[in-house]
Amino acid sequence: MLKRFALSVVSGLLLGVSWVEITGFFPLVFIGLVPFLILENQILEKKLSAAKVYVHAFVIFSIFNIVTTWWIYHATLSGALMAFFFSAILVAFPFWFFHLTRKYVGNKEGYIAFVVNILAFEWLDYNWPLSHPWLPFGNVFASMPDAVQWYEFTGVTGGSLWVVLVNLLIYFAYTHYQRTKKWESISRYIAPIAALVLVPIIGSFILKQTVSLGEDNKKIEIVLSQPNIDPYQKFDGGLSSNQQAERMLEITEAVITPNTKLVVTPETALSSSLEESMINYSDEVGSLKRFLRRYPQANILTGASTHAFFDKKQSIASRELSSGGFWEAYNSTLLIDTSGLLDTYHKMKLVLGVETLPFQFITKPLESMFDLGGTSGSLGREKAPKNFDVSGTLVAPTICYESIYGEFIGKFCAQGAKIIAVSTNDAWWYDTPGYKQLLAYTRLRAIENRKWIARSANTGISCFINPKGEIVKKTNWEETTAIAMNVPEMDRITFYSKHGDYLGRIALFIAPLLILLGFVRRFENKEV
Repeated sequence: MLKRFALSVVSGLLLGVSWVEITGFFPLVFIGLVPFLILENQILEKKLSAAKVYVHAFVIFSIFNIVTTWWIYHATLSGALMAFFFSAILVAFPFWFFHLTRKYVGNKEGYIAFVVNILAFEWLDYNWPLSHPWLPFGNVFASMPDAVQWYEFTGVTGGSLWVVLVNLLIYFAYTHYQRTKKWESISRYIAPIAALVLVPIIGSFILKQTVSLGEDNKKIEIVLSQPNIDPYQKFDGGLSSNQQAERMLEITEAVITPNTKLVVTPETALSSSLEESMINYSDEVGSLKRFLRRYPQANILTGASTHAFFDKKQSIASRELSSGGFWEAYNSTLLIDTSGLLDTYHKMKLVLGVETLPFQFITKPLESMFDLGGTSGSLGREKAPKNFDVSGTLVAPTICYESIYGEFIGKFCAQGAKIIAVSTNDAWWYDTPGYKQLLAYTRLRAIENRKWIARSANTGISCFINPKGEIVKKTNWEETTAIAMNVPEMDRITFYSKHGDYLGRIALFIAPLLILLGFVRRFENKEV
């Protein structure tokens, strides 16, 4: 038993240490699941309880989560515990189902289930109400985007498939050696393992040479503002919302030119919640309009906290007013020119526990427990992705956490976005791997969609990312500054932008069939 738990610990550590901004040594992920496969086989051969597989998977992913996302505790201890352990409770299920399929159906079907269960769970984690897809295996390559330029065809799910297949092949080589005790017996595995690891990397480097950066395309000058406001004083204490807006404009003034078409500011840069029907009359927007009169060719894409009132309930996020009617709060981006508000987008992918509480018939009483500043609880959402028209150029107005959702960002691009803007306020975690991981994941969105990304972060790192996932111009952490660049429009719609996470959907179709087959065989065996 101790040996199996030791294997669990080794598996969790290998996966965790390989991760982005932990060590970034991604090759370790190719053996990270091998200890689990070894212990699972021992449980099967000794005919031990299948529940033991679930327990070991829980241990592995608890360790994995702690090593990679320990920094969450800076923002919220309850959120950290949920991320560490509740996530592991969920992730352990596909590994347990794999064991049941192997036990009751057979080895071949079992190892197919190992692959499809993982991919299917990752797809679910992107799309269900408890969504927190920070750690799909394909994200590990964000530390080395040159190795996954082919994500424009598969997205992150292709990287997860790669990780799982290499682990399986290495495990098969190990088991073959265990049976024969001869190194010569595994020689037949060396070439396939080498090919499976190296061919995607070599192909990626070749593909990278063909990727256009749009040097000859139409360009628009974009300014990224980084006001460096303490996120823990942003909503309560320190500078007022209008003072924060003035500070943002002051640093923008240093780099804006008569040719600037767009200024991108951080998430909730206008921190005092603005009533949407009265936005044009707010002091903050008044400051922006006065600033733009000196640069009438420019637009400002700014993050803002907003709210709206309604006669009828609009969604589960609607809150009843004691005086009658309803209201909803939003995490928004606004597009503003000299005339005022041009367009509004409400964040759709909300942070679990901070901006949304799913299954509200259970969680509504817990809403007051989650507060990171700003408008917490369950926020309203935009009904569908939408782009902002900036002087004839469609720009995707994405917000912070949304940048980890590959298929979701692809929808903006499939609808014609030529540039992706990201407004973020990810300093809740201090100077830890957290904000660096989010930035690294954003680089994968550039590859998947072959678009330039203009990222404005409150405390950094603000940057421009090219369609190869390379950061070409950036700020430093906790620097009060602004940077500018002529950003090319990119018209091309990639295969992934068009088709999304098709690998995950295929896996989601197959996985339940194998799980069902396993349970059917189990009951058939009982009857015999």
